[in-house]
Amino acid sequence: MTIHVATNEDIRRAVRRGLRLPVRFVRDNVLEGPCAPDPEDHCALRCDYWNLGGRERTQFRSRFDDVMNALKSQQRTVVWTSGLWSDRLMLWALCAWRLRYRPERPDLDIVVLGDAPEDGFSRGFVHVKPVDARRGLDDARALSRTRVQHMARSWRKVSGRSPVLSTEGGRADRARKDLVELGTHQAAFFPRVDGSTLTISRIDELLFSCLGEDWSTPVDVLMHRSPAGAELLNYWMIRISDCYFAMRLRQWAEHRGAEAALESVPYRTDRPPMLEARYRLTAIGDEIKRHGLAEIAQGAPLRVWGVTAYDPAAPWVVVGGSSGQRIQRLGERPTQELDE
Repeated sequence: MTIHVATNEDIRRAVRRGLRLPVRFVRDNVLEGPCAPDPEDHCALRCDYWNLGGRERTQFRSRFDDVMNALKSQQRTVVWTSGLWSDRLMLWALCAWRLRYRPERPDLDIVVLGDAPEDGFSRGFVHVKPVDARRGLDDARALSRTRVQHMARSWRKVSGRSPVLSTEGGRADRARKDLVELGTHQAAFFPRVDGSTLTISRIDELLFSCLGEDWSTPVDVLMHRSPAGAELLNYWMIRISDCYFAMRLRQWAEHRGAEAALESVPYRTDRPPMLEARYRLTAIGDEIKRHGLAEIAQGAPLRVWGVTAYDPAAPWVVVGGSSGQRIQRLGERPTQELDE
């Protein structure tokens, strides 16, 4: 018996229709939110991130357990995936967990389907037909133990307790190129240092730029007629979910109580999350927008993969340089090697 696992909804649907076989799948986008090396910890973090409760949480955990059981199995396991970064990240995780459960023989077969966008950062759409799945099964290739170990190592980098770009140097191979590309995506969620000025992250800057004295829903922010609104809608919306922006506005409004950068009022509570509240900048938020952060603790904490942005206990910040962006702790220099 062969067990089939998909990393993408479009691919799952095509495989089911093309082969008329069950396909195990967990609907998720690990390009945003927390993750963990341990599968049980990872599942709990994802449920909390998506605010899943009751039946939804039970269904997510059940589907996740189905995938884990496949990775524990000694049956032939075929992973159907694409070139999208969201799928590649999930493939790395599957390899890491397969290696955890079957360290001596972490064998997996892999089939790559669909045409991914050039930069690979679409949120999940892949153009694939059932006939592609039927042909793809004949092209399945076995991953060597070395290849599984390589992908597992990349997952540990992504889900580790330090940002990906907190490491520097190393050989200029494909693994480093991939990690730098992912690290640049992750860096957009972290506060930045320019000279002596500490500023909010790039994505938070865009959100603040679309807010002012008037009340705005998350939908209003995404549809804001400005370069910042256009970047949120046309660039970031294809990488992360619209729910992220509603969640992030809520985090800023709830952070520090009376000293919050945003204030909120209920709006369409029957239409969460994009219309459930409206937001506007407070005087403190306007000061942050114009002049930056007085301290890193002013920023609302945000879990990004294995690390937390705006964490006073681990104040990671983005800094520029002749070789590009890197992330380091305030007052410290990076010491690890990216290819270790």
